[in-house]
Amino acid sequence: AVVPPAGEVISLREYWRVIMNPGSVGQPRDNDPRAAYAILDTEEWTWLVRRVAYPIEVTQAHMRAAGLPERLINRLSFGW
Repeated sequence: AVVPPAGEVISLREYWRVIMNPGSVGQPRDNDPRAAYAILDTEEWTWLVRRVAYPIEVTQAHMRAAGLPERLINRLSFGW
């Protein structure tokens, strides 16, 4: 399994089959509270994982208003 750090371009040319999961916009589990996404370039066959900060406090307020469990709400601050 290849777990690329954010910002590192991974070449997919050597692989016949690939399962890609860039992570999560919410509820991360890797101690990084930023949102995760990836860019797949099908011409160059590369995959780039990106991380971006987002207004976690605003998201948490919406989660509280929706009545979601506090443990899930708090988790956003820490990324675990």
